[in-house]
Amino acid sequence: MMMDELLAILPWVLTLTMLVLWAWSERLRRIQNIKLTNLMGKDSLTGLSNRRNFLELAAREINRSQRFSNPLTALIIDVDDLRHMNNVYGTIGGDLALKHLANACRQSVRDFDLIARFSGEEVALVLPDTPLDGAIVVAERIRKKSAEQRISMPDGLEFTMTVCIGVAQTKNEMDSLEDLLLAADLALQRAMENGPNKVMY
Repeated sequence: MMMDELLAILPWVLTLTMLVLWAWSERLRRIQNIKLTNLMGKDSLTGLSNRRNFLELAAREINRSQRFSNPLTALIIDVDDLRHMNNVYGTIGGDLALKHLANACRQSVRDFDLIARFSGEEVALVLPDTPLDGAIVVAERIRKKSAEQRISMPDGLEFTMTVCIGVAQTKNEMDSLEDLLLAADLALQRAMENGPNKVMY
């Protein structure tokens, strides 16, 4: 009788073991993908450049703009009320909002413009050979795309989001990348104070 019972549960034990092994291998695969994307200079959630890679490329652009006296602008974008989105729609909703912003940025800029996930809820851009008025046009395009397109959750629920954007341009040949990003960040703070859904420069 004991042997019959063991034979009866053996398929279940084997199935459970296979599921555990599969889940473990999937977890390892995801970890390896995250490590690989980090090595490639990419943010694993949005596919944008990560902060370190962005800062390296942006430093080259600021040197080039100073060498040839070309305008250079930066945008820093913050998702309005991302914490509220995470509370209402869960972290899946927050992640979808960041992916949505990344796509809005990609659709609004040229191939050689730099885009990165700059921090948890911020995306930064550097626009070579672009004066302030041109960067404001890009910022408005991103702001409108972010607000107009709906975000769909896996369960079919939809929501919209807005962003605040700070824009800045290098003022002289002595400006560093840190100066440019600080100016964009200060403009972002003003946008957030006057927001939501604002562009300030």
